Amino acid sequence: MRVFVTGATGFAGQHLTRLLLSRGHEVYGTCLSAPAEWDFDAKLFRCDIRDAALLCSAIQDVRPGRIYHLAAQSSPSQSLAQSRGVYETNFWGTYNLLEAARQVVPRARVLVVGSGQCYGNNQKNGPVNESQPLAPPNPYALSKAAADMLAGQSYSRFGQHVIRVRSFNHTGPGQQEGFVCSDYAKRIVTIELGNERPLLRARDLDRRRDFSDVRDVVRAYELLIEKGQPGQAYNVASGRSISVRQIIQLLVSFCSRPIRISARRRARSSGDIPTLYGSSRKLRRVTGWKPAYNIRQTLGDLFEYWKIRSRTKNWL
Repeated sequence: MRVFVTGATGFAGQHLTRLLLSRGHEVYGTCLSAPAEWDFDAKLFRCDIRDAALLCSAIQDVRPGRIYHLAAQSSPSQSLAQSRGVYETNFWGTYNLLEAARQVVPRARVLVVGSGQCYGNNQKNGPVNESQPLAPPNPYALSKAAADMLAGQSYSRFGQHVIRVRSFNHTGPGQQEGFVCSDYAKRIVTIELGNERPLLRARDLDRRRDFSDVRDVVRAYELLIEKGQPGQAYNVASGRSISVRQIIQLLVSFCSRPIRISARRRARSSGDIPTLYGSSRKLRRVTGWKPAYNIRQTLGDLFEYWKIRSRTKNWL
């Protein structure tokens, strides 16, 4: 099977590429710029998904039977200052991808990756399910909600085989800076190496999120593109929440040096979401998916990833 992955060089993209290659697929992907290292037997197209003609040309060259759309601007905090760029990438990039697929490979199965952030501050007494109304609290979530609805319309209007995925937080080895688990893992490794005094300043310790292992998440993507019902939306989630405090405590447990944690308070804004976690019941029922990693394993592997990175010159 020829498979096309947008954002193949990103965090989840690399894990998905590795999984698809292990299944014997012929994998092609997009990247914004050529990576310094690329150890996969997968051809890359240097392509900004905002460029409709270039993206369509890449799909014409490959003519894939499966398309995984992962390319996105993925930082909610950065989206507050760069909202136009987020809309152009996350919504119009998705539009370009779906249009190219419709014109070139109308029978291809397409998986569009959205976000659990789209549900906003609508947490009730249990995990959020797919019937919950979307209430995006920031430009990132809004761009993803709009792309999610666009993907649904591509099915209802044109009959495209499009699966919508609403992924909650995921982490694991290979995640770069700019995300809570990876940021704290790197800082604690820095303390472990003696390059920083053993004081960790942390904030939002009581904020709770749903974290899965990225390797479980991409396996869910693979199952959904094959078994998911076209036009439907599926949460990819652990079904439970964990606080930032618990994440830090687990990461600190991997460090050989004692660390003092200093909590920093920050005024809450109207867009803050204290707790968000999702139900994966629909995903499990349709695909049989279940996670293979627990949060301690995931954070341990992330911690080891940053220890390995520490051996690279100028990693700081």
